[in-house]
Amino acid sequence: MPTTAERQALRSALLATPATPTGTVIEPGRAVFVGSGDSLASALIATAAGHRALSAGDVTWNGTVPAGCDTLVGISHSGTSGATVRALRIARDAGLRTVAVTSQPGSPLADSADTVQKVPTLAVEEVVPCAGHLMLAQGVAAVCGTDTSTVNADLAAALDRVCTLVDAAAAELPAAMPAAVSVLSLPELRAGADFWSLKIIEACGLAVRSVPLEESGHVDYFIGPEAHLTVQLLGPRGRARFDRLAGALRTTGQTVRQVDAAHLVDASGPRADLVRDLAVAVAGTWFADEARRRWGRPPFRGGAVNMDASHIKIEV
Repeated sequence: MPTTAERQALRSALLATPATPTGTVIEPGRAVFVGSGDSLASALIATAAGHRALSAGDVTWNGTVPAGCDTLVGISHSGTSGATVRALRIARDAGLRTVAVTSQPGSPLADSADTVQKVPTLAVEEVVPCAGHLMLAQGVAAVCGTDTSTVNADLAAALDRVCTLVDAAAAELPAAMPAAVSVLSLPELRAGADFWSLKIIEACGLAVRSVPLEESGHVDYFIGPEAHLTVQLLGPRGRARFDRLAGALRTTGQTVRQVDAAHLVDASGPRADLVRDLAVAVAGTWFADEARRRWGRPPFRGGAVNMDASHIKIEV
């Protein structure tokens, strides 16, 4: 669990960070948002507004723009993620409108876009990173027409509830590290579930996948015999199906843990779904950090992996 000081540092950073300015708003159903890693989790926020989200590599390494797309939105905090920059350039050369969501308006990504949606930088020290996603997701929401002016304050107000949720989830962690982890969700928390998967991978070095709820019901009977942890992220909808599936998976010997995020935020708020998804992302980061502590795992495999990220950066 984060210490009181760490929790307060994130709260203070959120309250001190200016709101994401309103950028160019695009029409629903005609845009594709692309990113990689954390930025792809941010791209998934756009699906709630009727847009599509793809890995930037789906565009770059196919060399073609998605069918039925007239606007491509590239997402990268640094603005130097190679596949995302190349995807925007492919779209621009094909005559599509291009938008960059980034904290770096002078970056290669911004230079490749017709319009730049700048996002603030959240100044907070982290072991397992979350701040970039919190800002990029708001940039994505702003491009989709959402007023994000109170999101930082709403998220800061939810942090105590996030801590309570993580404390309960971490208390139910299996004593021994599993061979792999599945994170289940419905679309309302799909971006959060994707982020949980990324953070557990980074913190613990485990194989982790994000799975739509019903697909787990169709195939996960066959997982095993190694120890497997299934985390169900519950929002306001589909609870009966989550419960039924949890019971079925337990009969196959799997460990199932439910994380109830339905009441993390005030459901009557105008941006409740967005704030909930971001609160779930924070919870996933803190949960992953606690899991790696309990299982004795150094984050990012303790320096065993080259972290210069040169293989994913654009050459400039």
